[in-house]
Amino acid sequence: MRSTSHTDASRTTRRTLLLIASVSWLGACADGPTSSADAMTETLLAEAFSATPAGYASTENSFSGTENEDWRPRRQRNGGRGGPFGAAFGIGPMGGGIGSDFTTGGSVRDGLGRGPFGGALRDSDCVFNEAAQRAECTTTRERNGLTVDRWVIWKDQAGTVQRRPDSTTFSMQTHAEVSGTVVRRDSSTRTVRHVSDRLVTGLQKGSTERRVEGTSSGTERVEGIGSAGAFVADRVLGDTVRGVVIPVRETGRSYPTAGTVIRSMRATVTVTGQAPEVSTWREVITYDGSATATLTITRNGETKTCSLPLPTGRPTCE
Repeated sequence: MRSTSHTDASRTTRRTLLLIASVSWLGACADGPTSSADAMTETLLAEAFSATPAGYASTENSFSGTENEDWRPRRQRNGGRGGPFGAAFGIGPMGGGIGSDFTTGGSVRDGLGRGPFGGALRDSDCVFNEAAQRAECTTTRERNGLTVDRWVIWKDQAGTVQRRPDSTTFSMQTHAEVSGTVVRRDSSTRTVRHVSDRLVTGLQKGSTERRVEGTSSGTERVEGIGSAGAFVADRVLGDTVRGVVIPVRETGRSYPTAGTVIRSMRATVTVTGQAPEVSTWREVITYDGSATATLTITRNGETKTCSLPLPTGRPTCE
């Protein structure tokens, strides 16, 4: 017959083991949703900077035009594309890259519609508004269901507004707005609002250089349900182009020789029941007349200075 003390000790041991198992199981249950939410948030934040929001390519900006029309947690891939710093350090700038007019260039020949910042907007799509003294371009419905509105003002060197551009056109001022809400099959919604303004001068025949000034800004909100529950994901982005100068040359490639481009993007992801997570990315491109531009990248407080070969090449960062 076993002693009472031995029996009590055995019962105590079993109770302890059961308690440990219960705590472990409860811990696993508590960690499950949190881990799933963290993974979904991490993926969304990592992929936020790989491309610009839907419709942003219809504005005048410094981004390459690559768009992400499906920014939602459809897949979870351990940090998304390129790890915590995405494409920035060693691969390329954010938002799909820098627009070709700002880097790879091309021959900038005399006249409107030729080469980088050549004002190649088809004026046949525009109707001149006498009262507003500008050409208003047809509102289009893109394949993603967003509405695009544009207007343009052409002027000669004397500052006279032109109904149509010609060889005497000195400047082209453009304004674009993109807006709309798209509902997907999975009932998630995407709402965007983008605006841009740009002024290009030096378009007239015989000009030796073009000068570019402009701003763009955009917002995107995605609402839906992922593996961790309901979520709201926001992206805010924009750029400022200051005094970018590109020489006119008939042969070879031309690229900016002066000016600054400031680009930024902020992504915020909020999963129901969790605190919002924010990630930021800022780039400053400085042209100094040499064949190498300076690219300064700041991601979540960490800054790297990079060299960007012109007219084409990948940045090399310190």
